[in-house]
Amino acid sequence: MSKSKQTMVAARLRVLSHPTMSAVLRGLGRLLAPTSATQADVVFVTPPKSAPGWILEAICREIGSRLPGLDIRYCHHGEALPQASRYFFSHYMFYVGSLSKVRTVRRGQSFVFATHLEADKHGIPNESLARLLDSSDGVICMNEVLRAELQRLGVAPHRLGVAVGAASIQTYRPHVRQPDGKVGFCSAYYARKSPDLVLEIVKKLPHRQFLLLGKGWRDYPRFDELERQPNFSYVEAPYTEYPGYYAQMSVFVSASQLEGGPIPLLEAMMSNAVPVASRTGFAPDVIRHGHNGFIFDLPADANEVCSLIEQAYGLDTDVAATAAGYDWVPYAARIAALMGIPAPSTTTQGRAATA
Repeated sequence: MSKSKQTMVAARLRVLSHPTMSAVLRGLGRLLAPTSATQADVVFVTPPKSAPGWILEAICREIGSRLPGLDIRYCHHGEALPQASRYFFSHYMFYVGSLSKVRTVRRGQSFVFATHLEADKHGIPNESLARLLDSSDGVICMNEVLRAELQRLGVAPHRLGVAVGAASIQTYRPHVRQPDGKVGFCSAYYARKSPDLVLEIVKKLPHRQFLLLGKGWRDYPRFDELERQPNFSYVEAPYTEYPGYYAQMSVFVSASQLEGGPIPLLEAMMSNAVPVASRTGFAPDVIRHGHNGFIFDLPADANEVCSLIEQAYGLDTDVAATAAGYDWVPYAARIAALMGIPAPSTTTQGRAATA
């Protein structure tokens, strides 16, 4: 995007985020848009075509496939939106972007999926973002911490709901943890994934075997040092092979500094690995410290994390049983309820179409 276009969009967003605009934005599309006999029930606004493989698209399709009897459509961000009763924006910037386009007119209700806030990344102050989100019909947060933060920033409480993430209990099957099972990590490489902490943990526990499952980690400046550790292995594998690697883990570590989820935490727990996770995202929503896993505060101390890892090997809880409720079926039902859709059947699949 050119600098002049960025300036123009920013100016529009400043106007749209003014406190008096919320009600106007909520009603404008429904007042102006013509009734369409062929309108969809739900349109999922997914990442643009230029961002293939983003987990947000997979989440939309998992939800949509479990909304039976409805006309479900998928539309990439940036494409013209078809008429619909409800819109599910899979990222708050897709909703904000639609507001910045004067020509965008929507007839139905708008629901915004939010995982975590990254103001520096998108260039919109959190206070302004909250005012824009308050113009939607509902904001579906991935964790309770985010819901509380958005309420603090000014989003009306009745517009906020929480739907913790999901994974497939049919795909991630529990296994018996072994005393010499591996300590696992699973993530793509980003600075916020605490790579230095990962390296320090591996070095401090030479008697444990570590497995890092993910992609992009060769971009980590100290990756050569990490890969040289005799108790460490790195795997880049297709997602279909992940269950087999989780089955090798007795303990799963999530060391991230900022998360909405992470989804691999649920996948590991469904596989019966004991989680040791930083206090971010939905980790506090799904882990009861000392019962089905352990949580550590940020900034993290490597010695503390290593101590928790050792404690995790002594835990005898059936971790998989505590994660069974986070399957896609109840998750889709929760999303549907937050959008005012009757609870879907647990056996019938929805009709999916590409817009």
